[in-house]
Amino acid sequence: MPAIQLLQADWPAPASIFAASTTRKGGRSTGPYAGFNLAHNVGDEPASVERNRRLLASSLDFPAEFQWLRQVHGAKAHIVTRAGAPPEADSLISRTPGIALCVLSADCLPIFLSSRAGNEIAIIHAGWRGLKAGIIENTLAAMQTRPENLLAWLAPAIRSCCYETGEDLPRAFLDKATPAESRQLKSAFASTRKPGKYLTNLPKIAQIKLRNLGVSSLSATPQCTRCHPAHYYSHRRHQPNPTGRMANLIAIRPTPA
Repeated sequence: MPAIQLLQADWPAPASIFAASTTRKGGRSTGPYAGFNLAHNVGDEPASVERNRRLLASSLDFPAEFQWLRQVHGAKAHIVTRAGAPPEADSLISRTPGIALCVLSADCLPIFLSSRAGNEIAIIHAGWRGLKAGIIENTLAAMQTRPENLLAWLAPAIRSCCYETGEDLPRAFLDKATPAESRQLKSAFASTRKPGKYLTNLPKIAQIKLRNLGVSSLSATPQCTRCHPAHYYSHRRHQPNPTGRMANLIAIRPTPA
């Protein structure tokens, strides 16, 4: 079995911050979940998922408790002071060292946040519904760190090359935006030769929202999850068949005793 692979966040966060995304390399899952599936809710064997989660924990260079989510494509942010049962929310926030905040993804956009001081972190599960509902806005509002003192990293997700949508999606964003934001958001939707079809750029939507809220330090990977079947699970690529999920995790490393 090949070793698991972690894609480390490429951003100017302090050394005390651990931030990474998994790929599908390695792991114990088989069939449509082949590789390193970390999700219990996609039909994979529970024992395989648990073995994969133990592999993930053993790959870290510090002891960590894992905080997972029940992701619902909504706009609720949850503050974590100790690891526990998965809350129904789409972002996690913490100032407690040793807790790995985890978001699962297979095309949706994971957004990592850290204070420049390294004393507060957050991670967001951002599909188009969550972006429209205000998951970024609600997460930043719940954090103690001011937006100008935050760093952001956008992990692998489906990109506009592979994300064709109907005209209802750009309309959903543009109709509720201010005139200034509407002008910016139009650049995230490219019309195609098919009537009523657009190529939608989720990372660009997120970047526009983050900048407008005051986050100026933005980093992102250009990798598209649908384009790289050997590296990433992709819900859209495998529809209507099931597939696995990557984990995206961020933690404040505990200070050695």
